[in-house]
Amino acid sequence: MGKTYDNYDYEQAYQKQIDTLEEWELERLMKTGKVSCLYRTTTIKSRNEKSGTEMVESMVYPSFKDRADVPKTPGKKGTKQSQKDLNDKNARRYLIRLANINFSEGDIWATFGWDDKNMFQDEAEAERDIKNFIARINYRRKKAGKENIKYIYIPAFDSKTRPHFHILMSGDGMNRDELEDLWTKCQRKNTRRVKPDDDFMITGIATYISQNPHGTKRWRSSKNLQKPDKPTRSYRKFSKKKVDGMVRDFGTLKEQMEKAYPGYKFLDAEVKHNDKVAAFYIYARMIKKREKGKEKPRK
Repeated sequence: MGKTYDNYDYEQAYQKQIDTLEEWELERLMKTGKVSCLYRTTTIKSRNEKSGTEMVESMVYPSFKDRADVPKTPGKKGTKQSQKDLNDKNARRYLIRLANINFSEGDIWATFGWDDKNMFQDEAEAERDIKNFIARINYRRKKAGKENIKYIYIPAFDSKTRPHFHILMSGDGMNRDELEDLWTKCQRKNTRRVKPDDDFMITGIATYISQNPHGTKRWRSSKNLQKPDKPTRSYRKFSKKKVDGMVRDFGTLKEQMEKAYPGYKFLDAEVKHNDKVAAFYIYARMIKKREKGKEKPRK
């Protein structure tokens, strides 16, 4: 296969949801598409270490034969802000994958803060408070013969809310009352046991703690987390003809996704289009639960 071009922010380039199109608009896009392209599929799998439940993200997008045909994203290309937005989006998605792989039933997610008496002087001091807190947890675990916790935490320091941080952490052998006693910087603490959703695992929790409505939230994680496998890419999963049928009908999209990924249950999808190049972008999620008694070893 000759050289193709798909190194662009395809989610940003395809903005308008296909379900907002009138039938005549969709017909026009199908008939007037003149750009030569192949549809490429990137597949990302996140399998939880405990339950074996595996989520698949499937992204179907055009790969163009001519660089000039690659769609331009809104705004000035290559600006620092556009690159920052892309980096933030990718970081949030990566965090969600890490969370779904490493945390499950019985683990803990919590929120801790600082009261006026114990308020830090700067963010560096706040980070030391959090790291010392984790060190105290691991010290107790070591005395009990347990390994260090796995964790992901996100500090939230902005002018809109009182400083706090969210943390996802191992829950085995952890008593919530004892855990709360180890954080001495405030009186009000909120700890909960993780209860995964039947289909979306802990995507909801991870999405919530990664949201950034007011200020900057930079997540940190322990080194002992299992990382996602590398994405796989293929030009063979979905032809242009199949994609044209999938964007027309949600039932067809579901059918084709489950056919392309045997054993996976279709969850949801979004379809966007770019009017200038008459092409489409599909993002779909699917789930597969491990059969009882069958362990699937990681590579």
